[in-house]
Amino acid sequence: MNISNKAAIQRVAQIYQGQRQTSKVKKKSGSVNYNDEVTLSTEGKEMQTMLEKLKATPDIRPQAMEIKTAIENGTYKISARQIAQGLASSLDRS
Repeated sequence: MNISNKAAIQRVAQIYQGQRQTSKVKKKSGSVNYNDEVTLSTEGKEMQTMLEKLKATPDIRPQAMEIKTAIENGTYKISARQIAQGLASSLDRS
């Protein structure tokens, strides 16, 4: 068998040699242990604390449940004065 294109064969040999050297470097660098580290900012820590407190609070306020139950039972009574005061205070805020 006669191989006429020696330049192509030499190029393939160079590429193969480069791949072998690259794999050796990867093996050496793979032995280094890197430790990941996370540091939370003060704001992040505060947000985490608030999130934990929020998760601990009940979804429904007891007062709202009492009002809902009273409305369903027909025992909820509110005076006209309380309605007027609520309307007046909401107008003052806006």
